[in-house]
Amino acid sequence: MGDSCVVSRAGEPDVVTVIRKALAASKVVSSVALGGSRARGTATELSDWDLYVGGDPDAVMAEIPVLVASFRPLAAFWEPLSEEAGYMVVMAGPVKVDVFPLGARRRIQPPWRLDADSLPAIDAHFWDWTLWLGGKALRGERQLVADELAKMHRFLLAPVGVATAPRSLDEAVASYRRARRRATDSLGVVIQPELGRQVSEALQRHALLAD
Repeated sequence: MGDSCVVSRAGEPDVVTVIRKALAASKVVSSVALGGSRARGTATELSDWDLYVGGDPDAVMAEIPVLVASFRPLAAFWEPLSEEAGYMVVMAGPVKVDVFPLGARRRIQPPWRLDADSLPAIDAHFWDWTLWLGGKALRGERQLVADELAKMHRFLLAPVGVATAPRSLDEAVASYRRARRRATDSLGVVIQPELGRQVSEALQRHALLAD
């Protein structure tokens, strides 16, 4: 990294420290800073860790997925619903790490279309989104959670066959699991269970999901 400093926060999980230091060591990265609720001191136990990465946006965007893949994430993808480029990562724990290359932009994507190729990516997006909403629910942001569940239905749940928007995280998970079961049976796709298991258990620990 160049002569910029690395800004971290006390108490961050080891996996966040490792990713942050790996980013800082990259030749195309000029700075790494912690942002969002973790930097403000308003985070819940389920809140994500936002890392803001400086450098040439195109070079940094090319670097992030390759670097993250070396740590074997449970999920990793570019956020499809924001023009601000953000690489969404869920590590074992689960620990959600969102990496934002400063100044990088992407096009907002249309709703998912279900097929054999897209179902694994849909699964990753659902559990990442659900974990993020768990952090918001713990902070008591009821309206935001309700709005996001409606958005989730339009963009992800309806395309996989869920008829109505869920009214809670518990309902979202239950309806998604039923729809995914139908989809895997009809498409002959095998979904790795570890991401969903870890996110579900994290929500259960905080009474956001029934056992």
